[in-house]
Amino acid sequence: MGSGRDKRKKAKGKVPGHGDEKTARKTEINQTKAERRTARKLEGGEDDLDALLKSFELQDKKAKEIIVVSNADPPSPRLFATFTPVPGPKDRTNILLFGGEYYDGEKDKMRVYNDIYLYHPDKNTWTQVMSPHGPAPRSSHQAVVQKGYLYIFGGELTSPNQEKFKHYRDLWRLNLESYAWEQLPGRAGPNARSGHRMAVHKDRLIIFGGFHDNGKQTQYYNDLWVYDLPELSWRSVGKAGSNGPSPRGGSQLTVHGDRLFLYGGHTVVVDKEDKSEMERVHDDLWALDLQTFKWERLKKSGMAPSKRAGFGMVTHRDRALLFGGITDRQGAGDKTYSELYNELYQLDLASQRWRPVTMKLSKADKASSNAAASSSASEAAQPGQPEASSSGRPQSDAEPTAGVMRPDMAQYLAKGGMDKESAIYKAITRIQSHYRGYAVRKAYKTYKLGGSASELLYSPATYGIDLSHKDMPRPRARANPMMAVVGNTLWLLGGLVEVAHTDVTLDDVWSLDLVKLNGWRCVKENTEGEEAFVDEDWETDEGEEQDEDDEDRSD
Repeated sequence: MGSGRDKRKKAKGKVPGHGDEKTARKTEINQTKAERRTARKLEGGEDDLDALLKSFELQDKKAKEIIVVSNADPPSPRLFATFTPVPGPKDRTNILLFGGEYYDGEKDKMRVYNDIYLYHPDKNTWTQVMSPHGPAPRSSHQAVVQKGYLYIFGGELTSPNQEKFKHYRDLWRLNLESYAWEQLPGRAGPNARSGHRMAVHKDRLIIFGGFHDNGKQTQYYNDLWVYDLPELSWRSVGKAGSNGPSPRGGSQLTVHGDRLFLYGGHTVVVDKEDKSEMERVHDDLWALDLQTFKWERLKKSGMAPSKRAGFGMVTHRDRALLFGGITDRQGAGDKTYSELYNELYQLDLASQRWRPVTMKLSKADKASSNAAASSSASEAAQPGQPEASSSGRPQSDAEPTAGVMRPDMAQYLAKGGMDKESAIYKAITRIQSHYRGYAVRKAYKTYKLGGSASELLYSPATYGIDLSHKDMPRPRARANPMMAVVGNTLWLLGGLVEVAHTDVTLDDVWSLDLVKLNGWRCVKENTEGEEAFVDEDWETDEGEEQDEDDEDRSD
């Protein structure tokens, strides 16, 4: 047998099955076997995250090169992706979308992505980039840009059946010229987490907070980490402690000069006795000195947004812009519902004062808006109709009794915000004065301004926002919008709408000129039709409504 092998060695040229060809063939066979083993393992349960990640890894190894597809179809609807302005060729700025997740209600499965899309605002087109050997699929991660690279940290992978979660602590960067991925050293860095926030200051990445869910309990963080980009090393700045923000996820950060501002966030608190969970939503504002790393709590000043979670926030010049969000409300009986917002606020980063952003309508638009609003309000403000509060929640003992207007609202209107004799003024006065907190959703259906319920009627901080005529578009109220600023334009992509017990993931695109403020522009309609937003579960029979209305008015 030995002589036979020696003879074959002496044959001229390459013999099939030997050398590089043999190695490649073995590699292919082994990879096929690994795929089969992974497939068999996945048949035993889709919640095996190790098998799921192995499957991703095997698919990734098949990709040999970076592929860029111009004029691609828009990305599929998703939540908790990053939407980051990045430099492009010829001094253009694009917006890079990475990752995210989508819940397929029909199949009851969760999909998690690690794809890359570039949105070109000047052309309203998308480019898809397929770059292998990068981060595993994830959502609720963070991304920032610094000197030609996109940096991504953390996030989570949810199994298709949503039974298991894996949180990441890896740090990656994407070369924005070649679109090649590189994993950076991460020793002695933050532990695995999602829902954290990351900002860039000079040559440093700043990370705050987030949470980790191990399936048994969820731990929230308020630690602060700094990554030195030249040195490629982590440094812990410690926990905020009693002199800084409490542990939380979902806050928002913005850097202004040598100060970092932090607003809001949420924490899930578990009752020790019955183990029930309750979400605690924060609306505190903090400033961090990026030289001394000392926190300072700032007083709420101006007309701040109402308490909410799931809002988006971006920076434009010397202000932070906040849009959307969600608040859980108690409805009639044991029902609960989610109140969504489509207000736009700004925080002046120099004075630390809040105020709503008001659209600057033309004279023709103002005349049309006032006529439409007055007509609609006249129809709504009829005796016997359900009445609503300014905040959309039950009045406390400290709030005005029937017939008395809230002082802050009266002060605003007295300064010329609205004609006291107008029908809309009278409708708002009635709503502000009498509502006892029942059936906010009925109030939304009853009091309509220009074809859409105005949050002016429900949130005291939003006086004067967008009393636009019925033909002037604006984004649907939503949670978790993805936002980016390019030049002087705000871009908004997608978000979440809760309709009864169903979540609708949006993929519409809107833009707003932040200098002209001449109204929102819908760049892409939502894929889901209007039928997806019909809330049939909240309808009640007339007798039930009448009884509760009578009880409401008898208080």
